[in-house]
Amino acid sequence: MSSSHPGPPPCGDVHHDTPEAVPVLDSLADPPPAPLPDLATLRALTADAAARAAALLGGPGAPPAGGAHSQADGLDDTTADIVRFVARSGDTHLELASAQLDLSVREMRLLAIAHRFGGRPAVATCLAPRPADPDILSTAEHAVQPLRPSPTAPVERHHNHLTDAPAHVQLRYGPDRLWHPYIERHGDWQPAAAPHPDPAEAYRAARAALRAPARR
Repeated sequence: MSSSHPGPPPCGDVHHDTPEAVPVLDSLADPPPAPLPDLATLRALTADAAARAAALLGGPGAPPAGGAHSQADGLDDTTADIVRFVARSGDTHLELASAQLDLSVREMRLLAIAHRFGGRPAVATCLAPRPADPDILSTAEHAVQPLRPSPTAPVERHHNHLTDAPAHVQLRYGPDRLWHPYIERHGDWQPAAAPHPDPAEAYRAARAALRAPARR
């Protein structure tokens, strides 16, 4: 699924940067006893916990200032944690995570892609529509109008979604007050690029994603 536009950041790798750190799990060969998960899953969970701790402590991988989000985003912590885990570990645990959240594998994959583009707010934006100020949508519609390939076609507004159906582009206004670009492929709306405060830039990013090869 290569593309000429910036894709989501790759799944995180674990680096043992602390000299005193001992990769205990790397030395294990036998499967852990029940009810622990298999060794590969246990390693992935440990890596995710380490990355989360680093972020909370402001170390490498920490979110930017102002990046913390309250429950006002409508996303429960269990869903946020599972999606973050899949976004970091890749497709290896996709089916298990999908079952835990009662989602299809396709839905889980889209949430993971959204997380790689924009973290927790992007997941909340992907999951469900949310109310948005009509004035914000109106301003965004005027901003993208010069960029539209079919400028006379109507633009649909629905909650926080601004949809240019003929262009296969949709912008979603997230709880982070950013515009999240989506594109339509084969009847599905998919996260397309990192969110942006400028709706015009988000629209351009979506158009660039459409010109790139489709993701799997």
